[in-house]
Amino acid sequence: MGSQEEILYREIWRQKVDREHDLAADGDLRTVAALQMIDRGNRLLDVGCGEGTLAYRLREQFREVHGIDISKEAIRFAREKGIEGRVLNINEKPLPYPDRTFDTVTSLDVIEHVFDPIRFVKEIHRVLTPGGHAVLSTPNIRKIQRIASLIAGHFPRTSYDPVGYDGGHLHYFTSRDMKNLMEQHGFAVTRIDGICGDRRTWKYRLAVFLLGQKFEKEFLSSGILIKARRL
Repeated sequence: MGSQEEILYREIWRQKVDREHDLAADGDLRTVAALQMIDRGNRLLDVGCGEGTLAYRLREQFREVHGIDISKEAIRFAREKGIEGRVLNINEKPLPYPDRTFDTVTSLDVIEHVFDPIRFVKEIHRVLTPGGHAVLSTPNIRKIQRIASLIAGHFPRTSYDPVGYDGGHLHYFTSRDMKNLMEQHGFAVTRIDGICGDRRTWKYRLAVFLLGQKFEKEFLSSGILIKARRL
């Protein structure tokens, strides 16, 4: 049967499969943005790899591509794409790899789901080689629509998954929160970007023109994308 946590993510993935052709466009925007931050390397680990979308698109850039996820269904899809996938609940067990195994670790929209983000970042640091890079994303709680929701008296949803309370999100971050978390646990942050999905509209482009890209990154982006080097 599994824990309540595992039951939740099993249902999330069951619904993802049912609406395979109707997933939120934000997921692809996140993947495309992350791909632009990732250099070629030897071994890649994608933590919370899902069905292997990101790892599959990086398979030509790395000699080995590994992924872990809590969902057996997701890992089944990842393995079909050639990813070295393992089922793991990262809230219960450490990453199943020796120290300094990977030169790149990715983890897109996972840190908000874990019980202890500090332990999570330390585990990523442990399995990275010195000088290796971590690329993480998480929803941006500072998005202006989410601030407006708080002012109106409602906590904003940051997940596109309809299952559970806010799709199982436990923690909420700004770009400064993420930067501080990484720097306090053995990383040097080299890049922070926003994940933006509204650039097609003239109103959005006008707002960016008038207010600048820094405003866009902090207040208009739906997600935060951060790249950090292991010291």
